[in-house]
Amino acid sequence: MTRLRSTLLGGLIAVSAVIFLAYIGLYFFDFGLFVTLPEAITRIFVENPFLMYVALALLVAAMLAKIRTDRAMRRERSGEQN
Repeated sequence: MTRLRSTLLGGLIAVSAVIFLAYIGLYFFDFGLFVTLPEAITRIFVENPFLMYVALALLVAAMLAKIRTDRAMRRERSGEQN
């Protein structure tokens, strides 16, 4: 269960980071994922800029949860070795 949670959190971190960095690229540098993808795909993100903050919050929360999950995995492994 802990390994599955760690994997899911890793995926959430990756997706959140990609979305957040796509917003940064669009607003500050006018390049990146949202400029490259078709307008039909990026429209929901461009029309709702608050999603950038949602992605950032998810990124931070997932990183903190992953730290705790990885510590729990290490404790489980060290308990099995004894």
